[in-house]
Amino acid sequence: MRILQSVVLRRLRCTSNRCSLKSFFSDWKGATAIEFGLIAPILFAIVFSILELGLSLFVEVLLDNAVAEAARQIRTGQVHAAAESGEYDQASFKKTILENGTGLLKAAEDRILINVESFEDFGNIPEAKPLVEDGEIVMNQNWDPGGTSDVVLVRVICSWPMITSKMIEVFGQTSDGMRILVATEIFRNEPF
Repeated sequence: MRILQSVVLRRLRCTSNRCSLKSFFSDWKGATAIEFGLIAPILFAIVFSILELGLSLFVEVLLDNAVAEAARQIRTGQVHAAAESGEYDQASFKKTILENGTGLLKAAEDRILINVESFEDFGNIPEAKPLVEDGEIVMNQNWDPGGTSDVVLVRVICSWPMITSKMIEVFGQTSDGMRILVATEIFRNEPF
């Protein structure tokens, strides 16, 4: 506080009780630094928000691609052949998604939920229900990859942390400020 007072007094060029306000307002040395100091927190918050949103969108694209690759194994019958021998289940499917996620999805490994259901026809697929109720994710985690020529719905949800407060308001859908990333694949199994 004393340093600030001495700077202001020097800036005012006070002599006893007379101060020259004209000299105070005409001297602009250091004004740029002060202005930047006032604006810098806002600027850095905006830049960080943009980077954080970009990262979450990038992870969402990775999740979509990883789920598409893993779902292809269901569609072509590879999962069914391995499941008959007891080598493939929902945990193996999740592992396949994480491997296809190029490492970024492993950061959210414990926050990934998987639901795989089969139906006889596309018309039998139920309407999508809300994924979040009262700030909590609500989704059944079924594992039914179906059989030959069945219609399969694969839905994978990943809770991705958002730090920036404005991004949480826009995208954070859970009570703990997580952004919900959803990847969905609907297809008919091949006649394997």
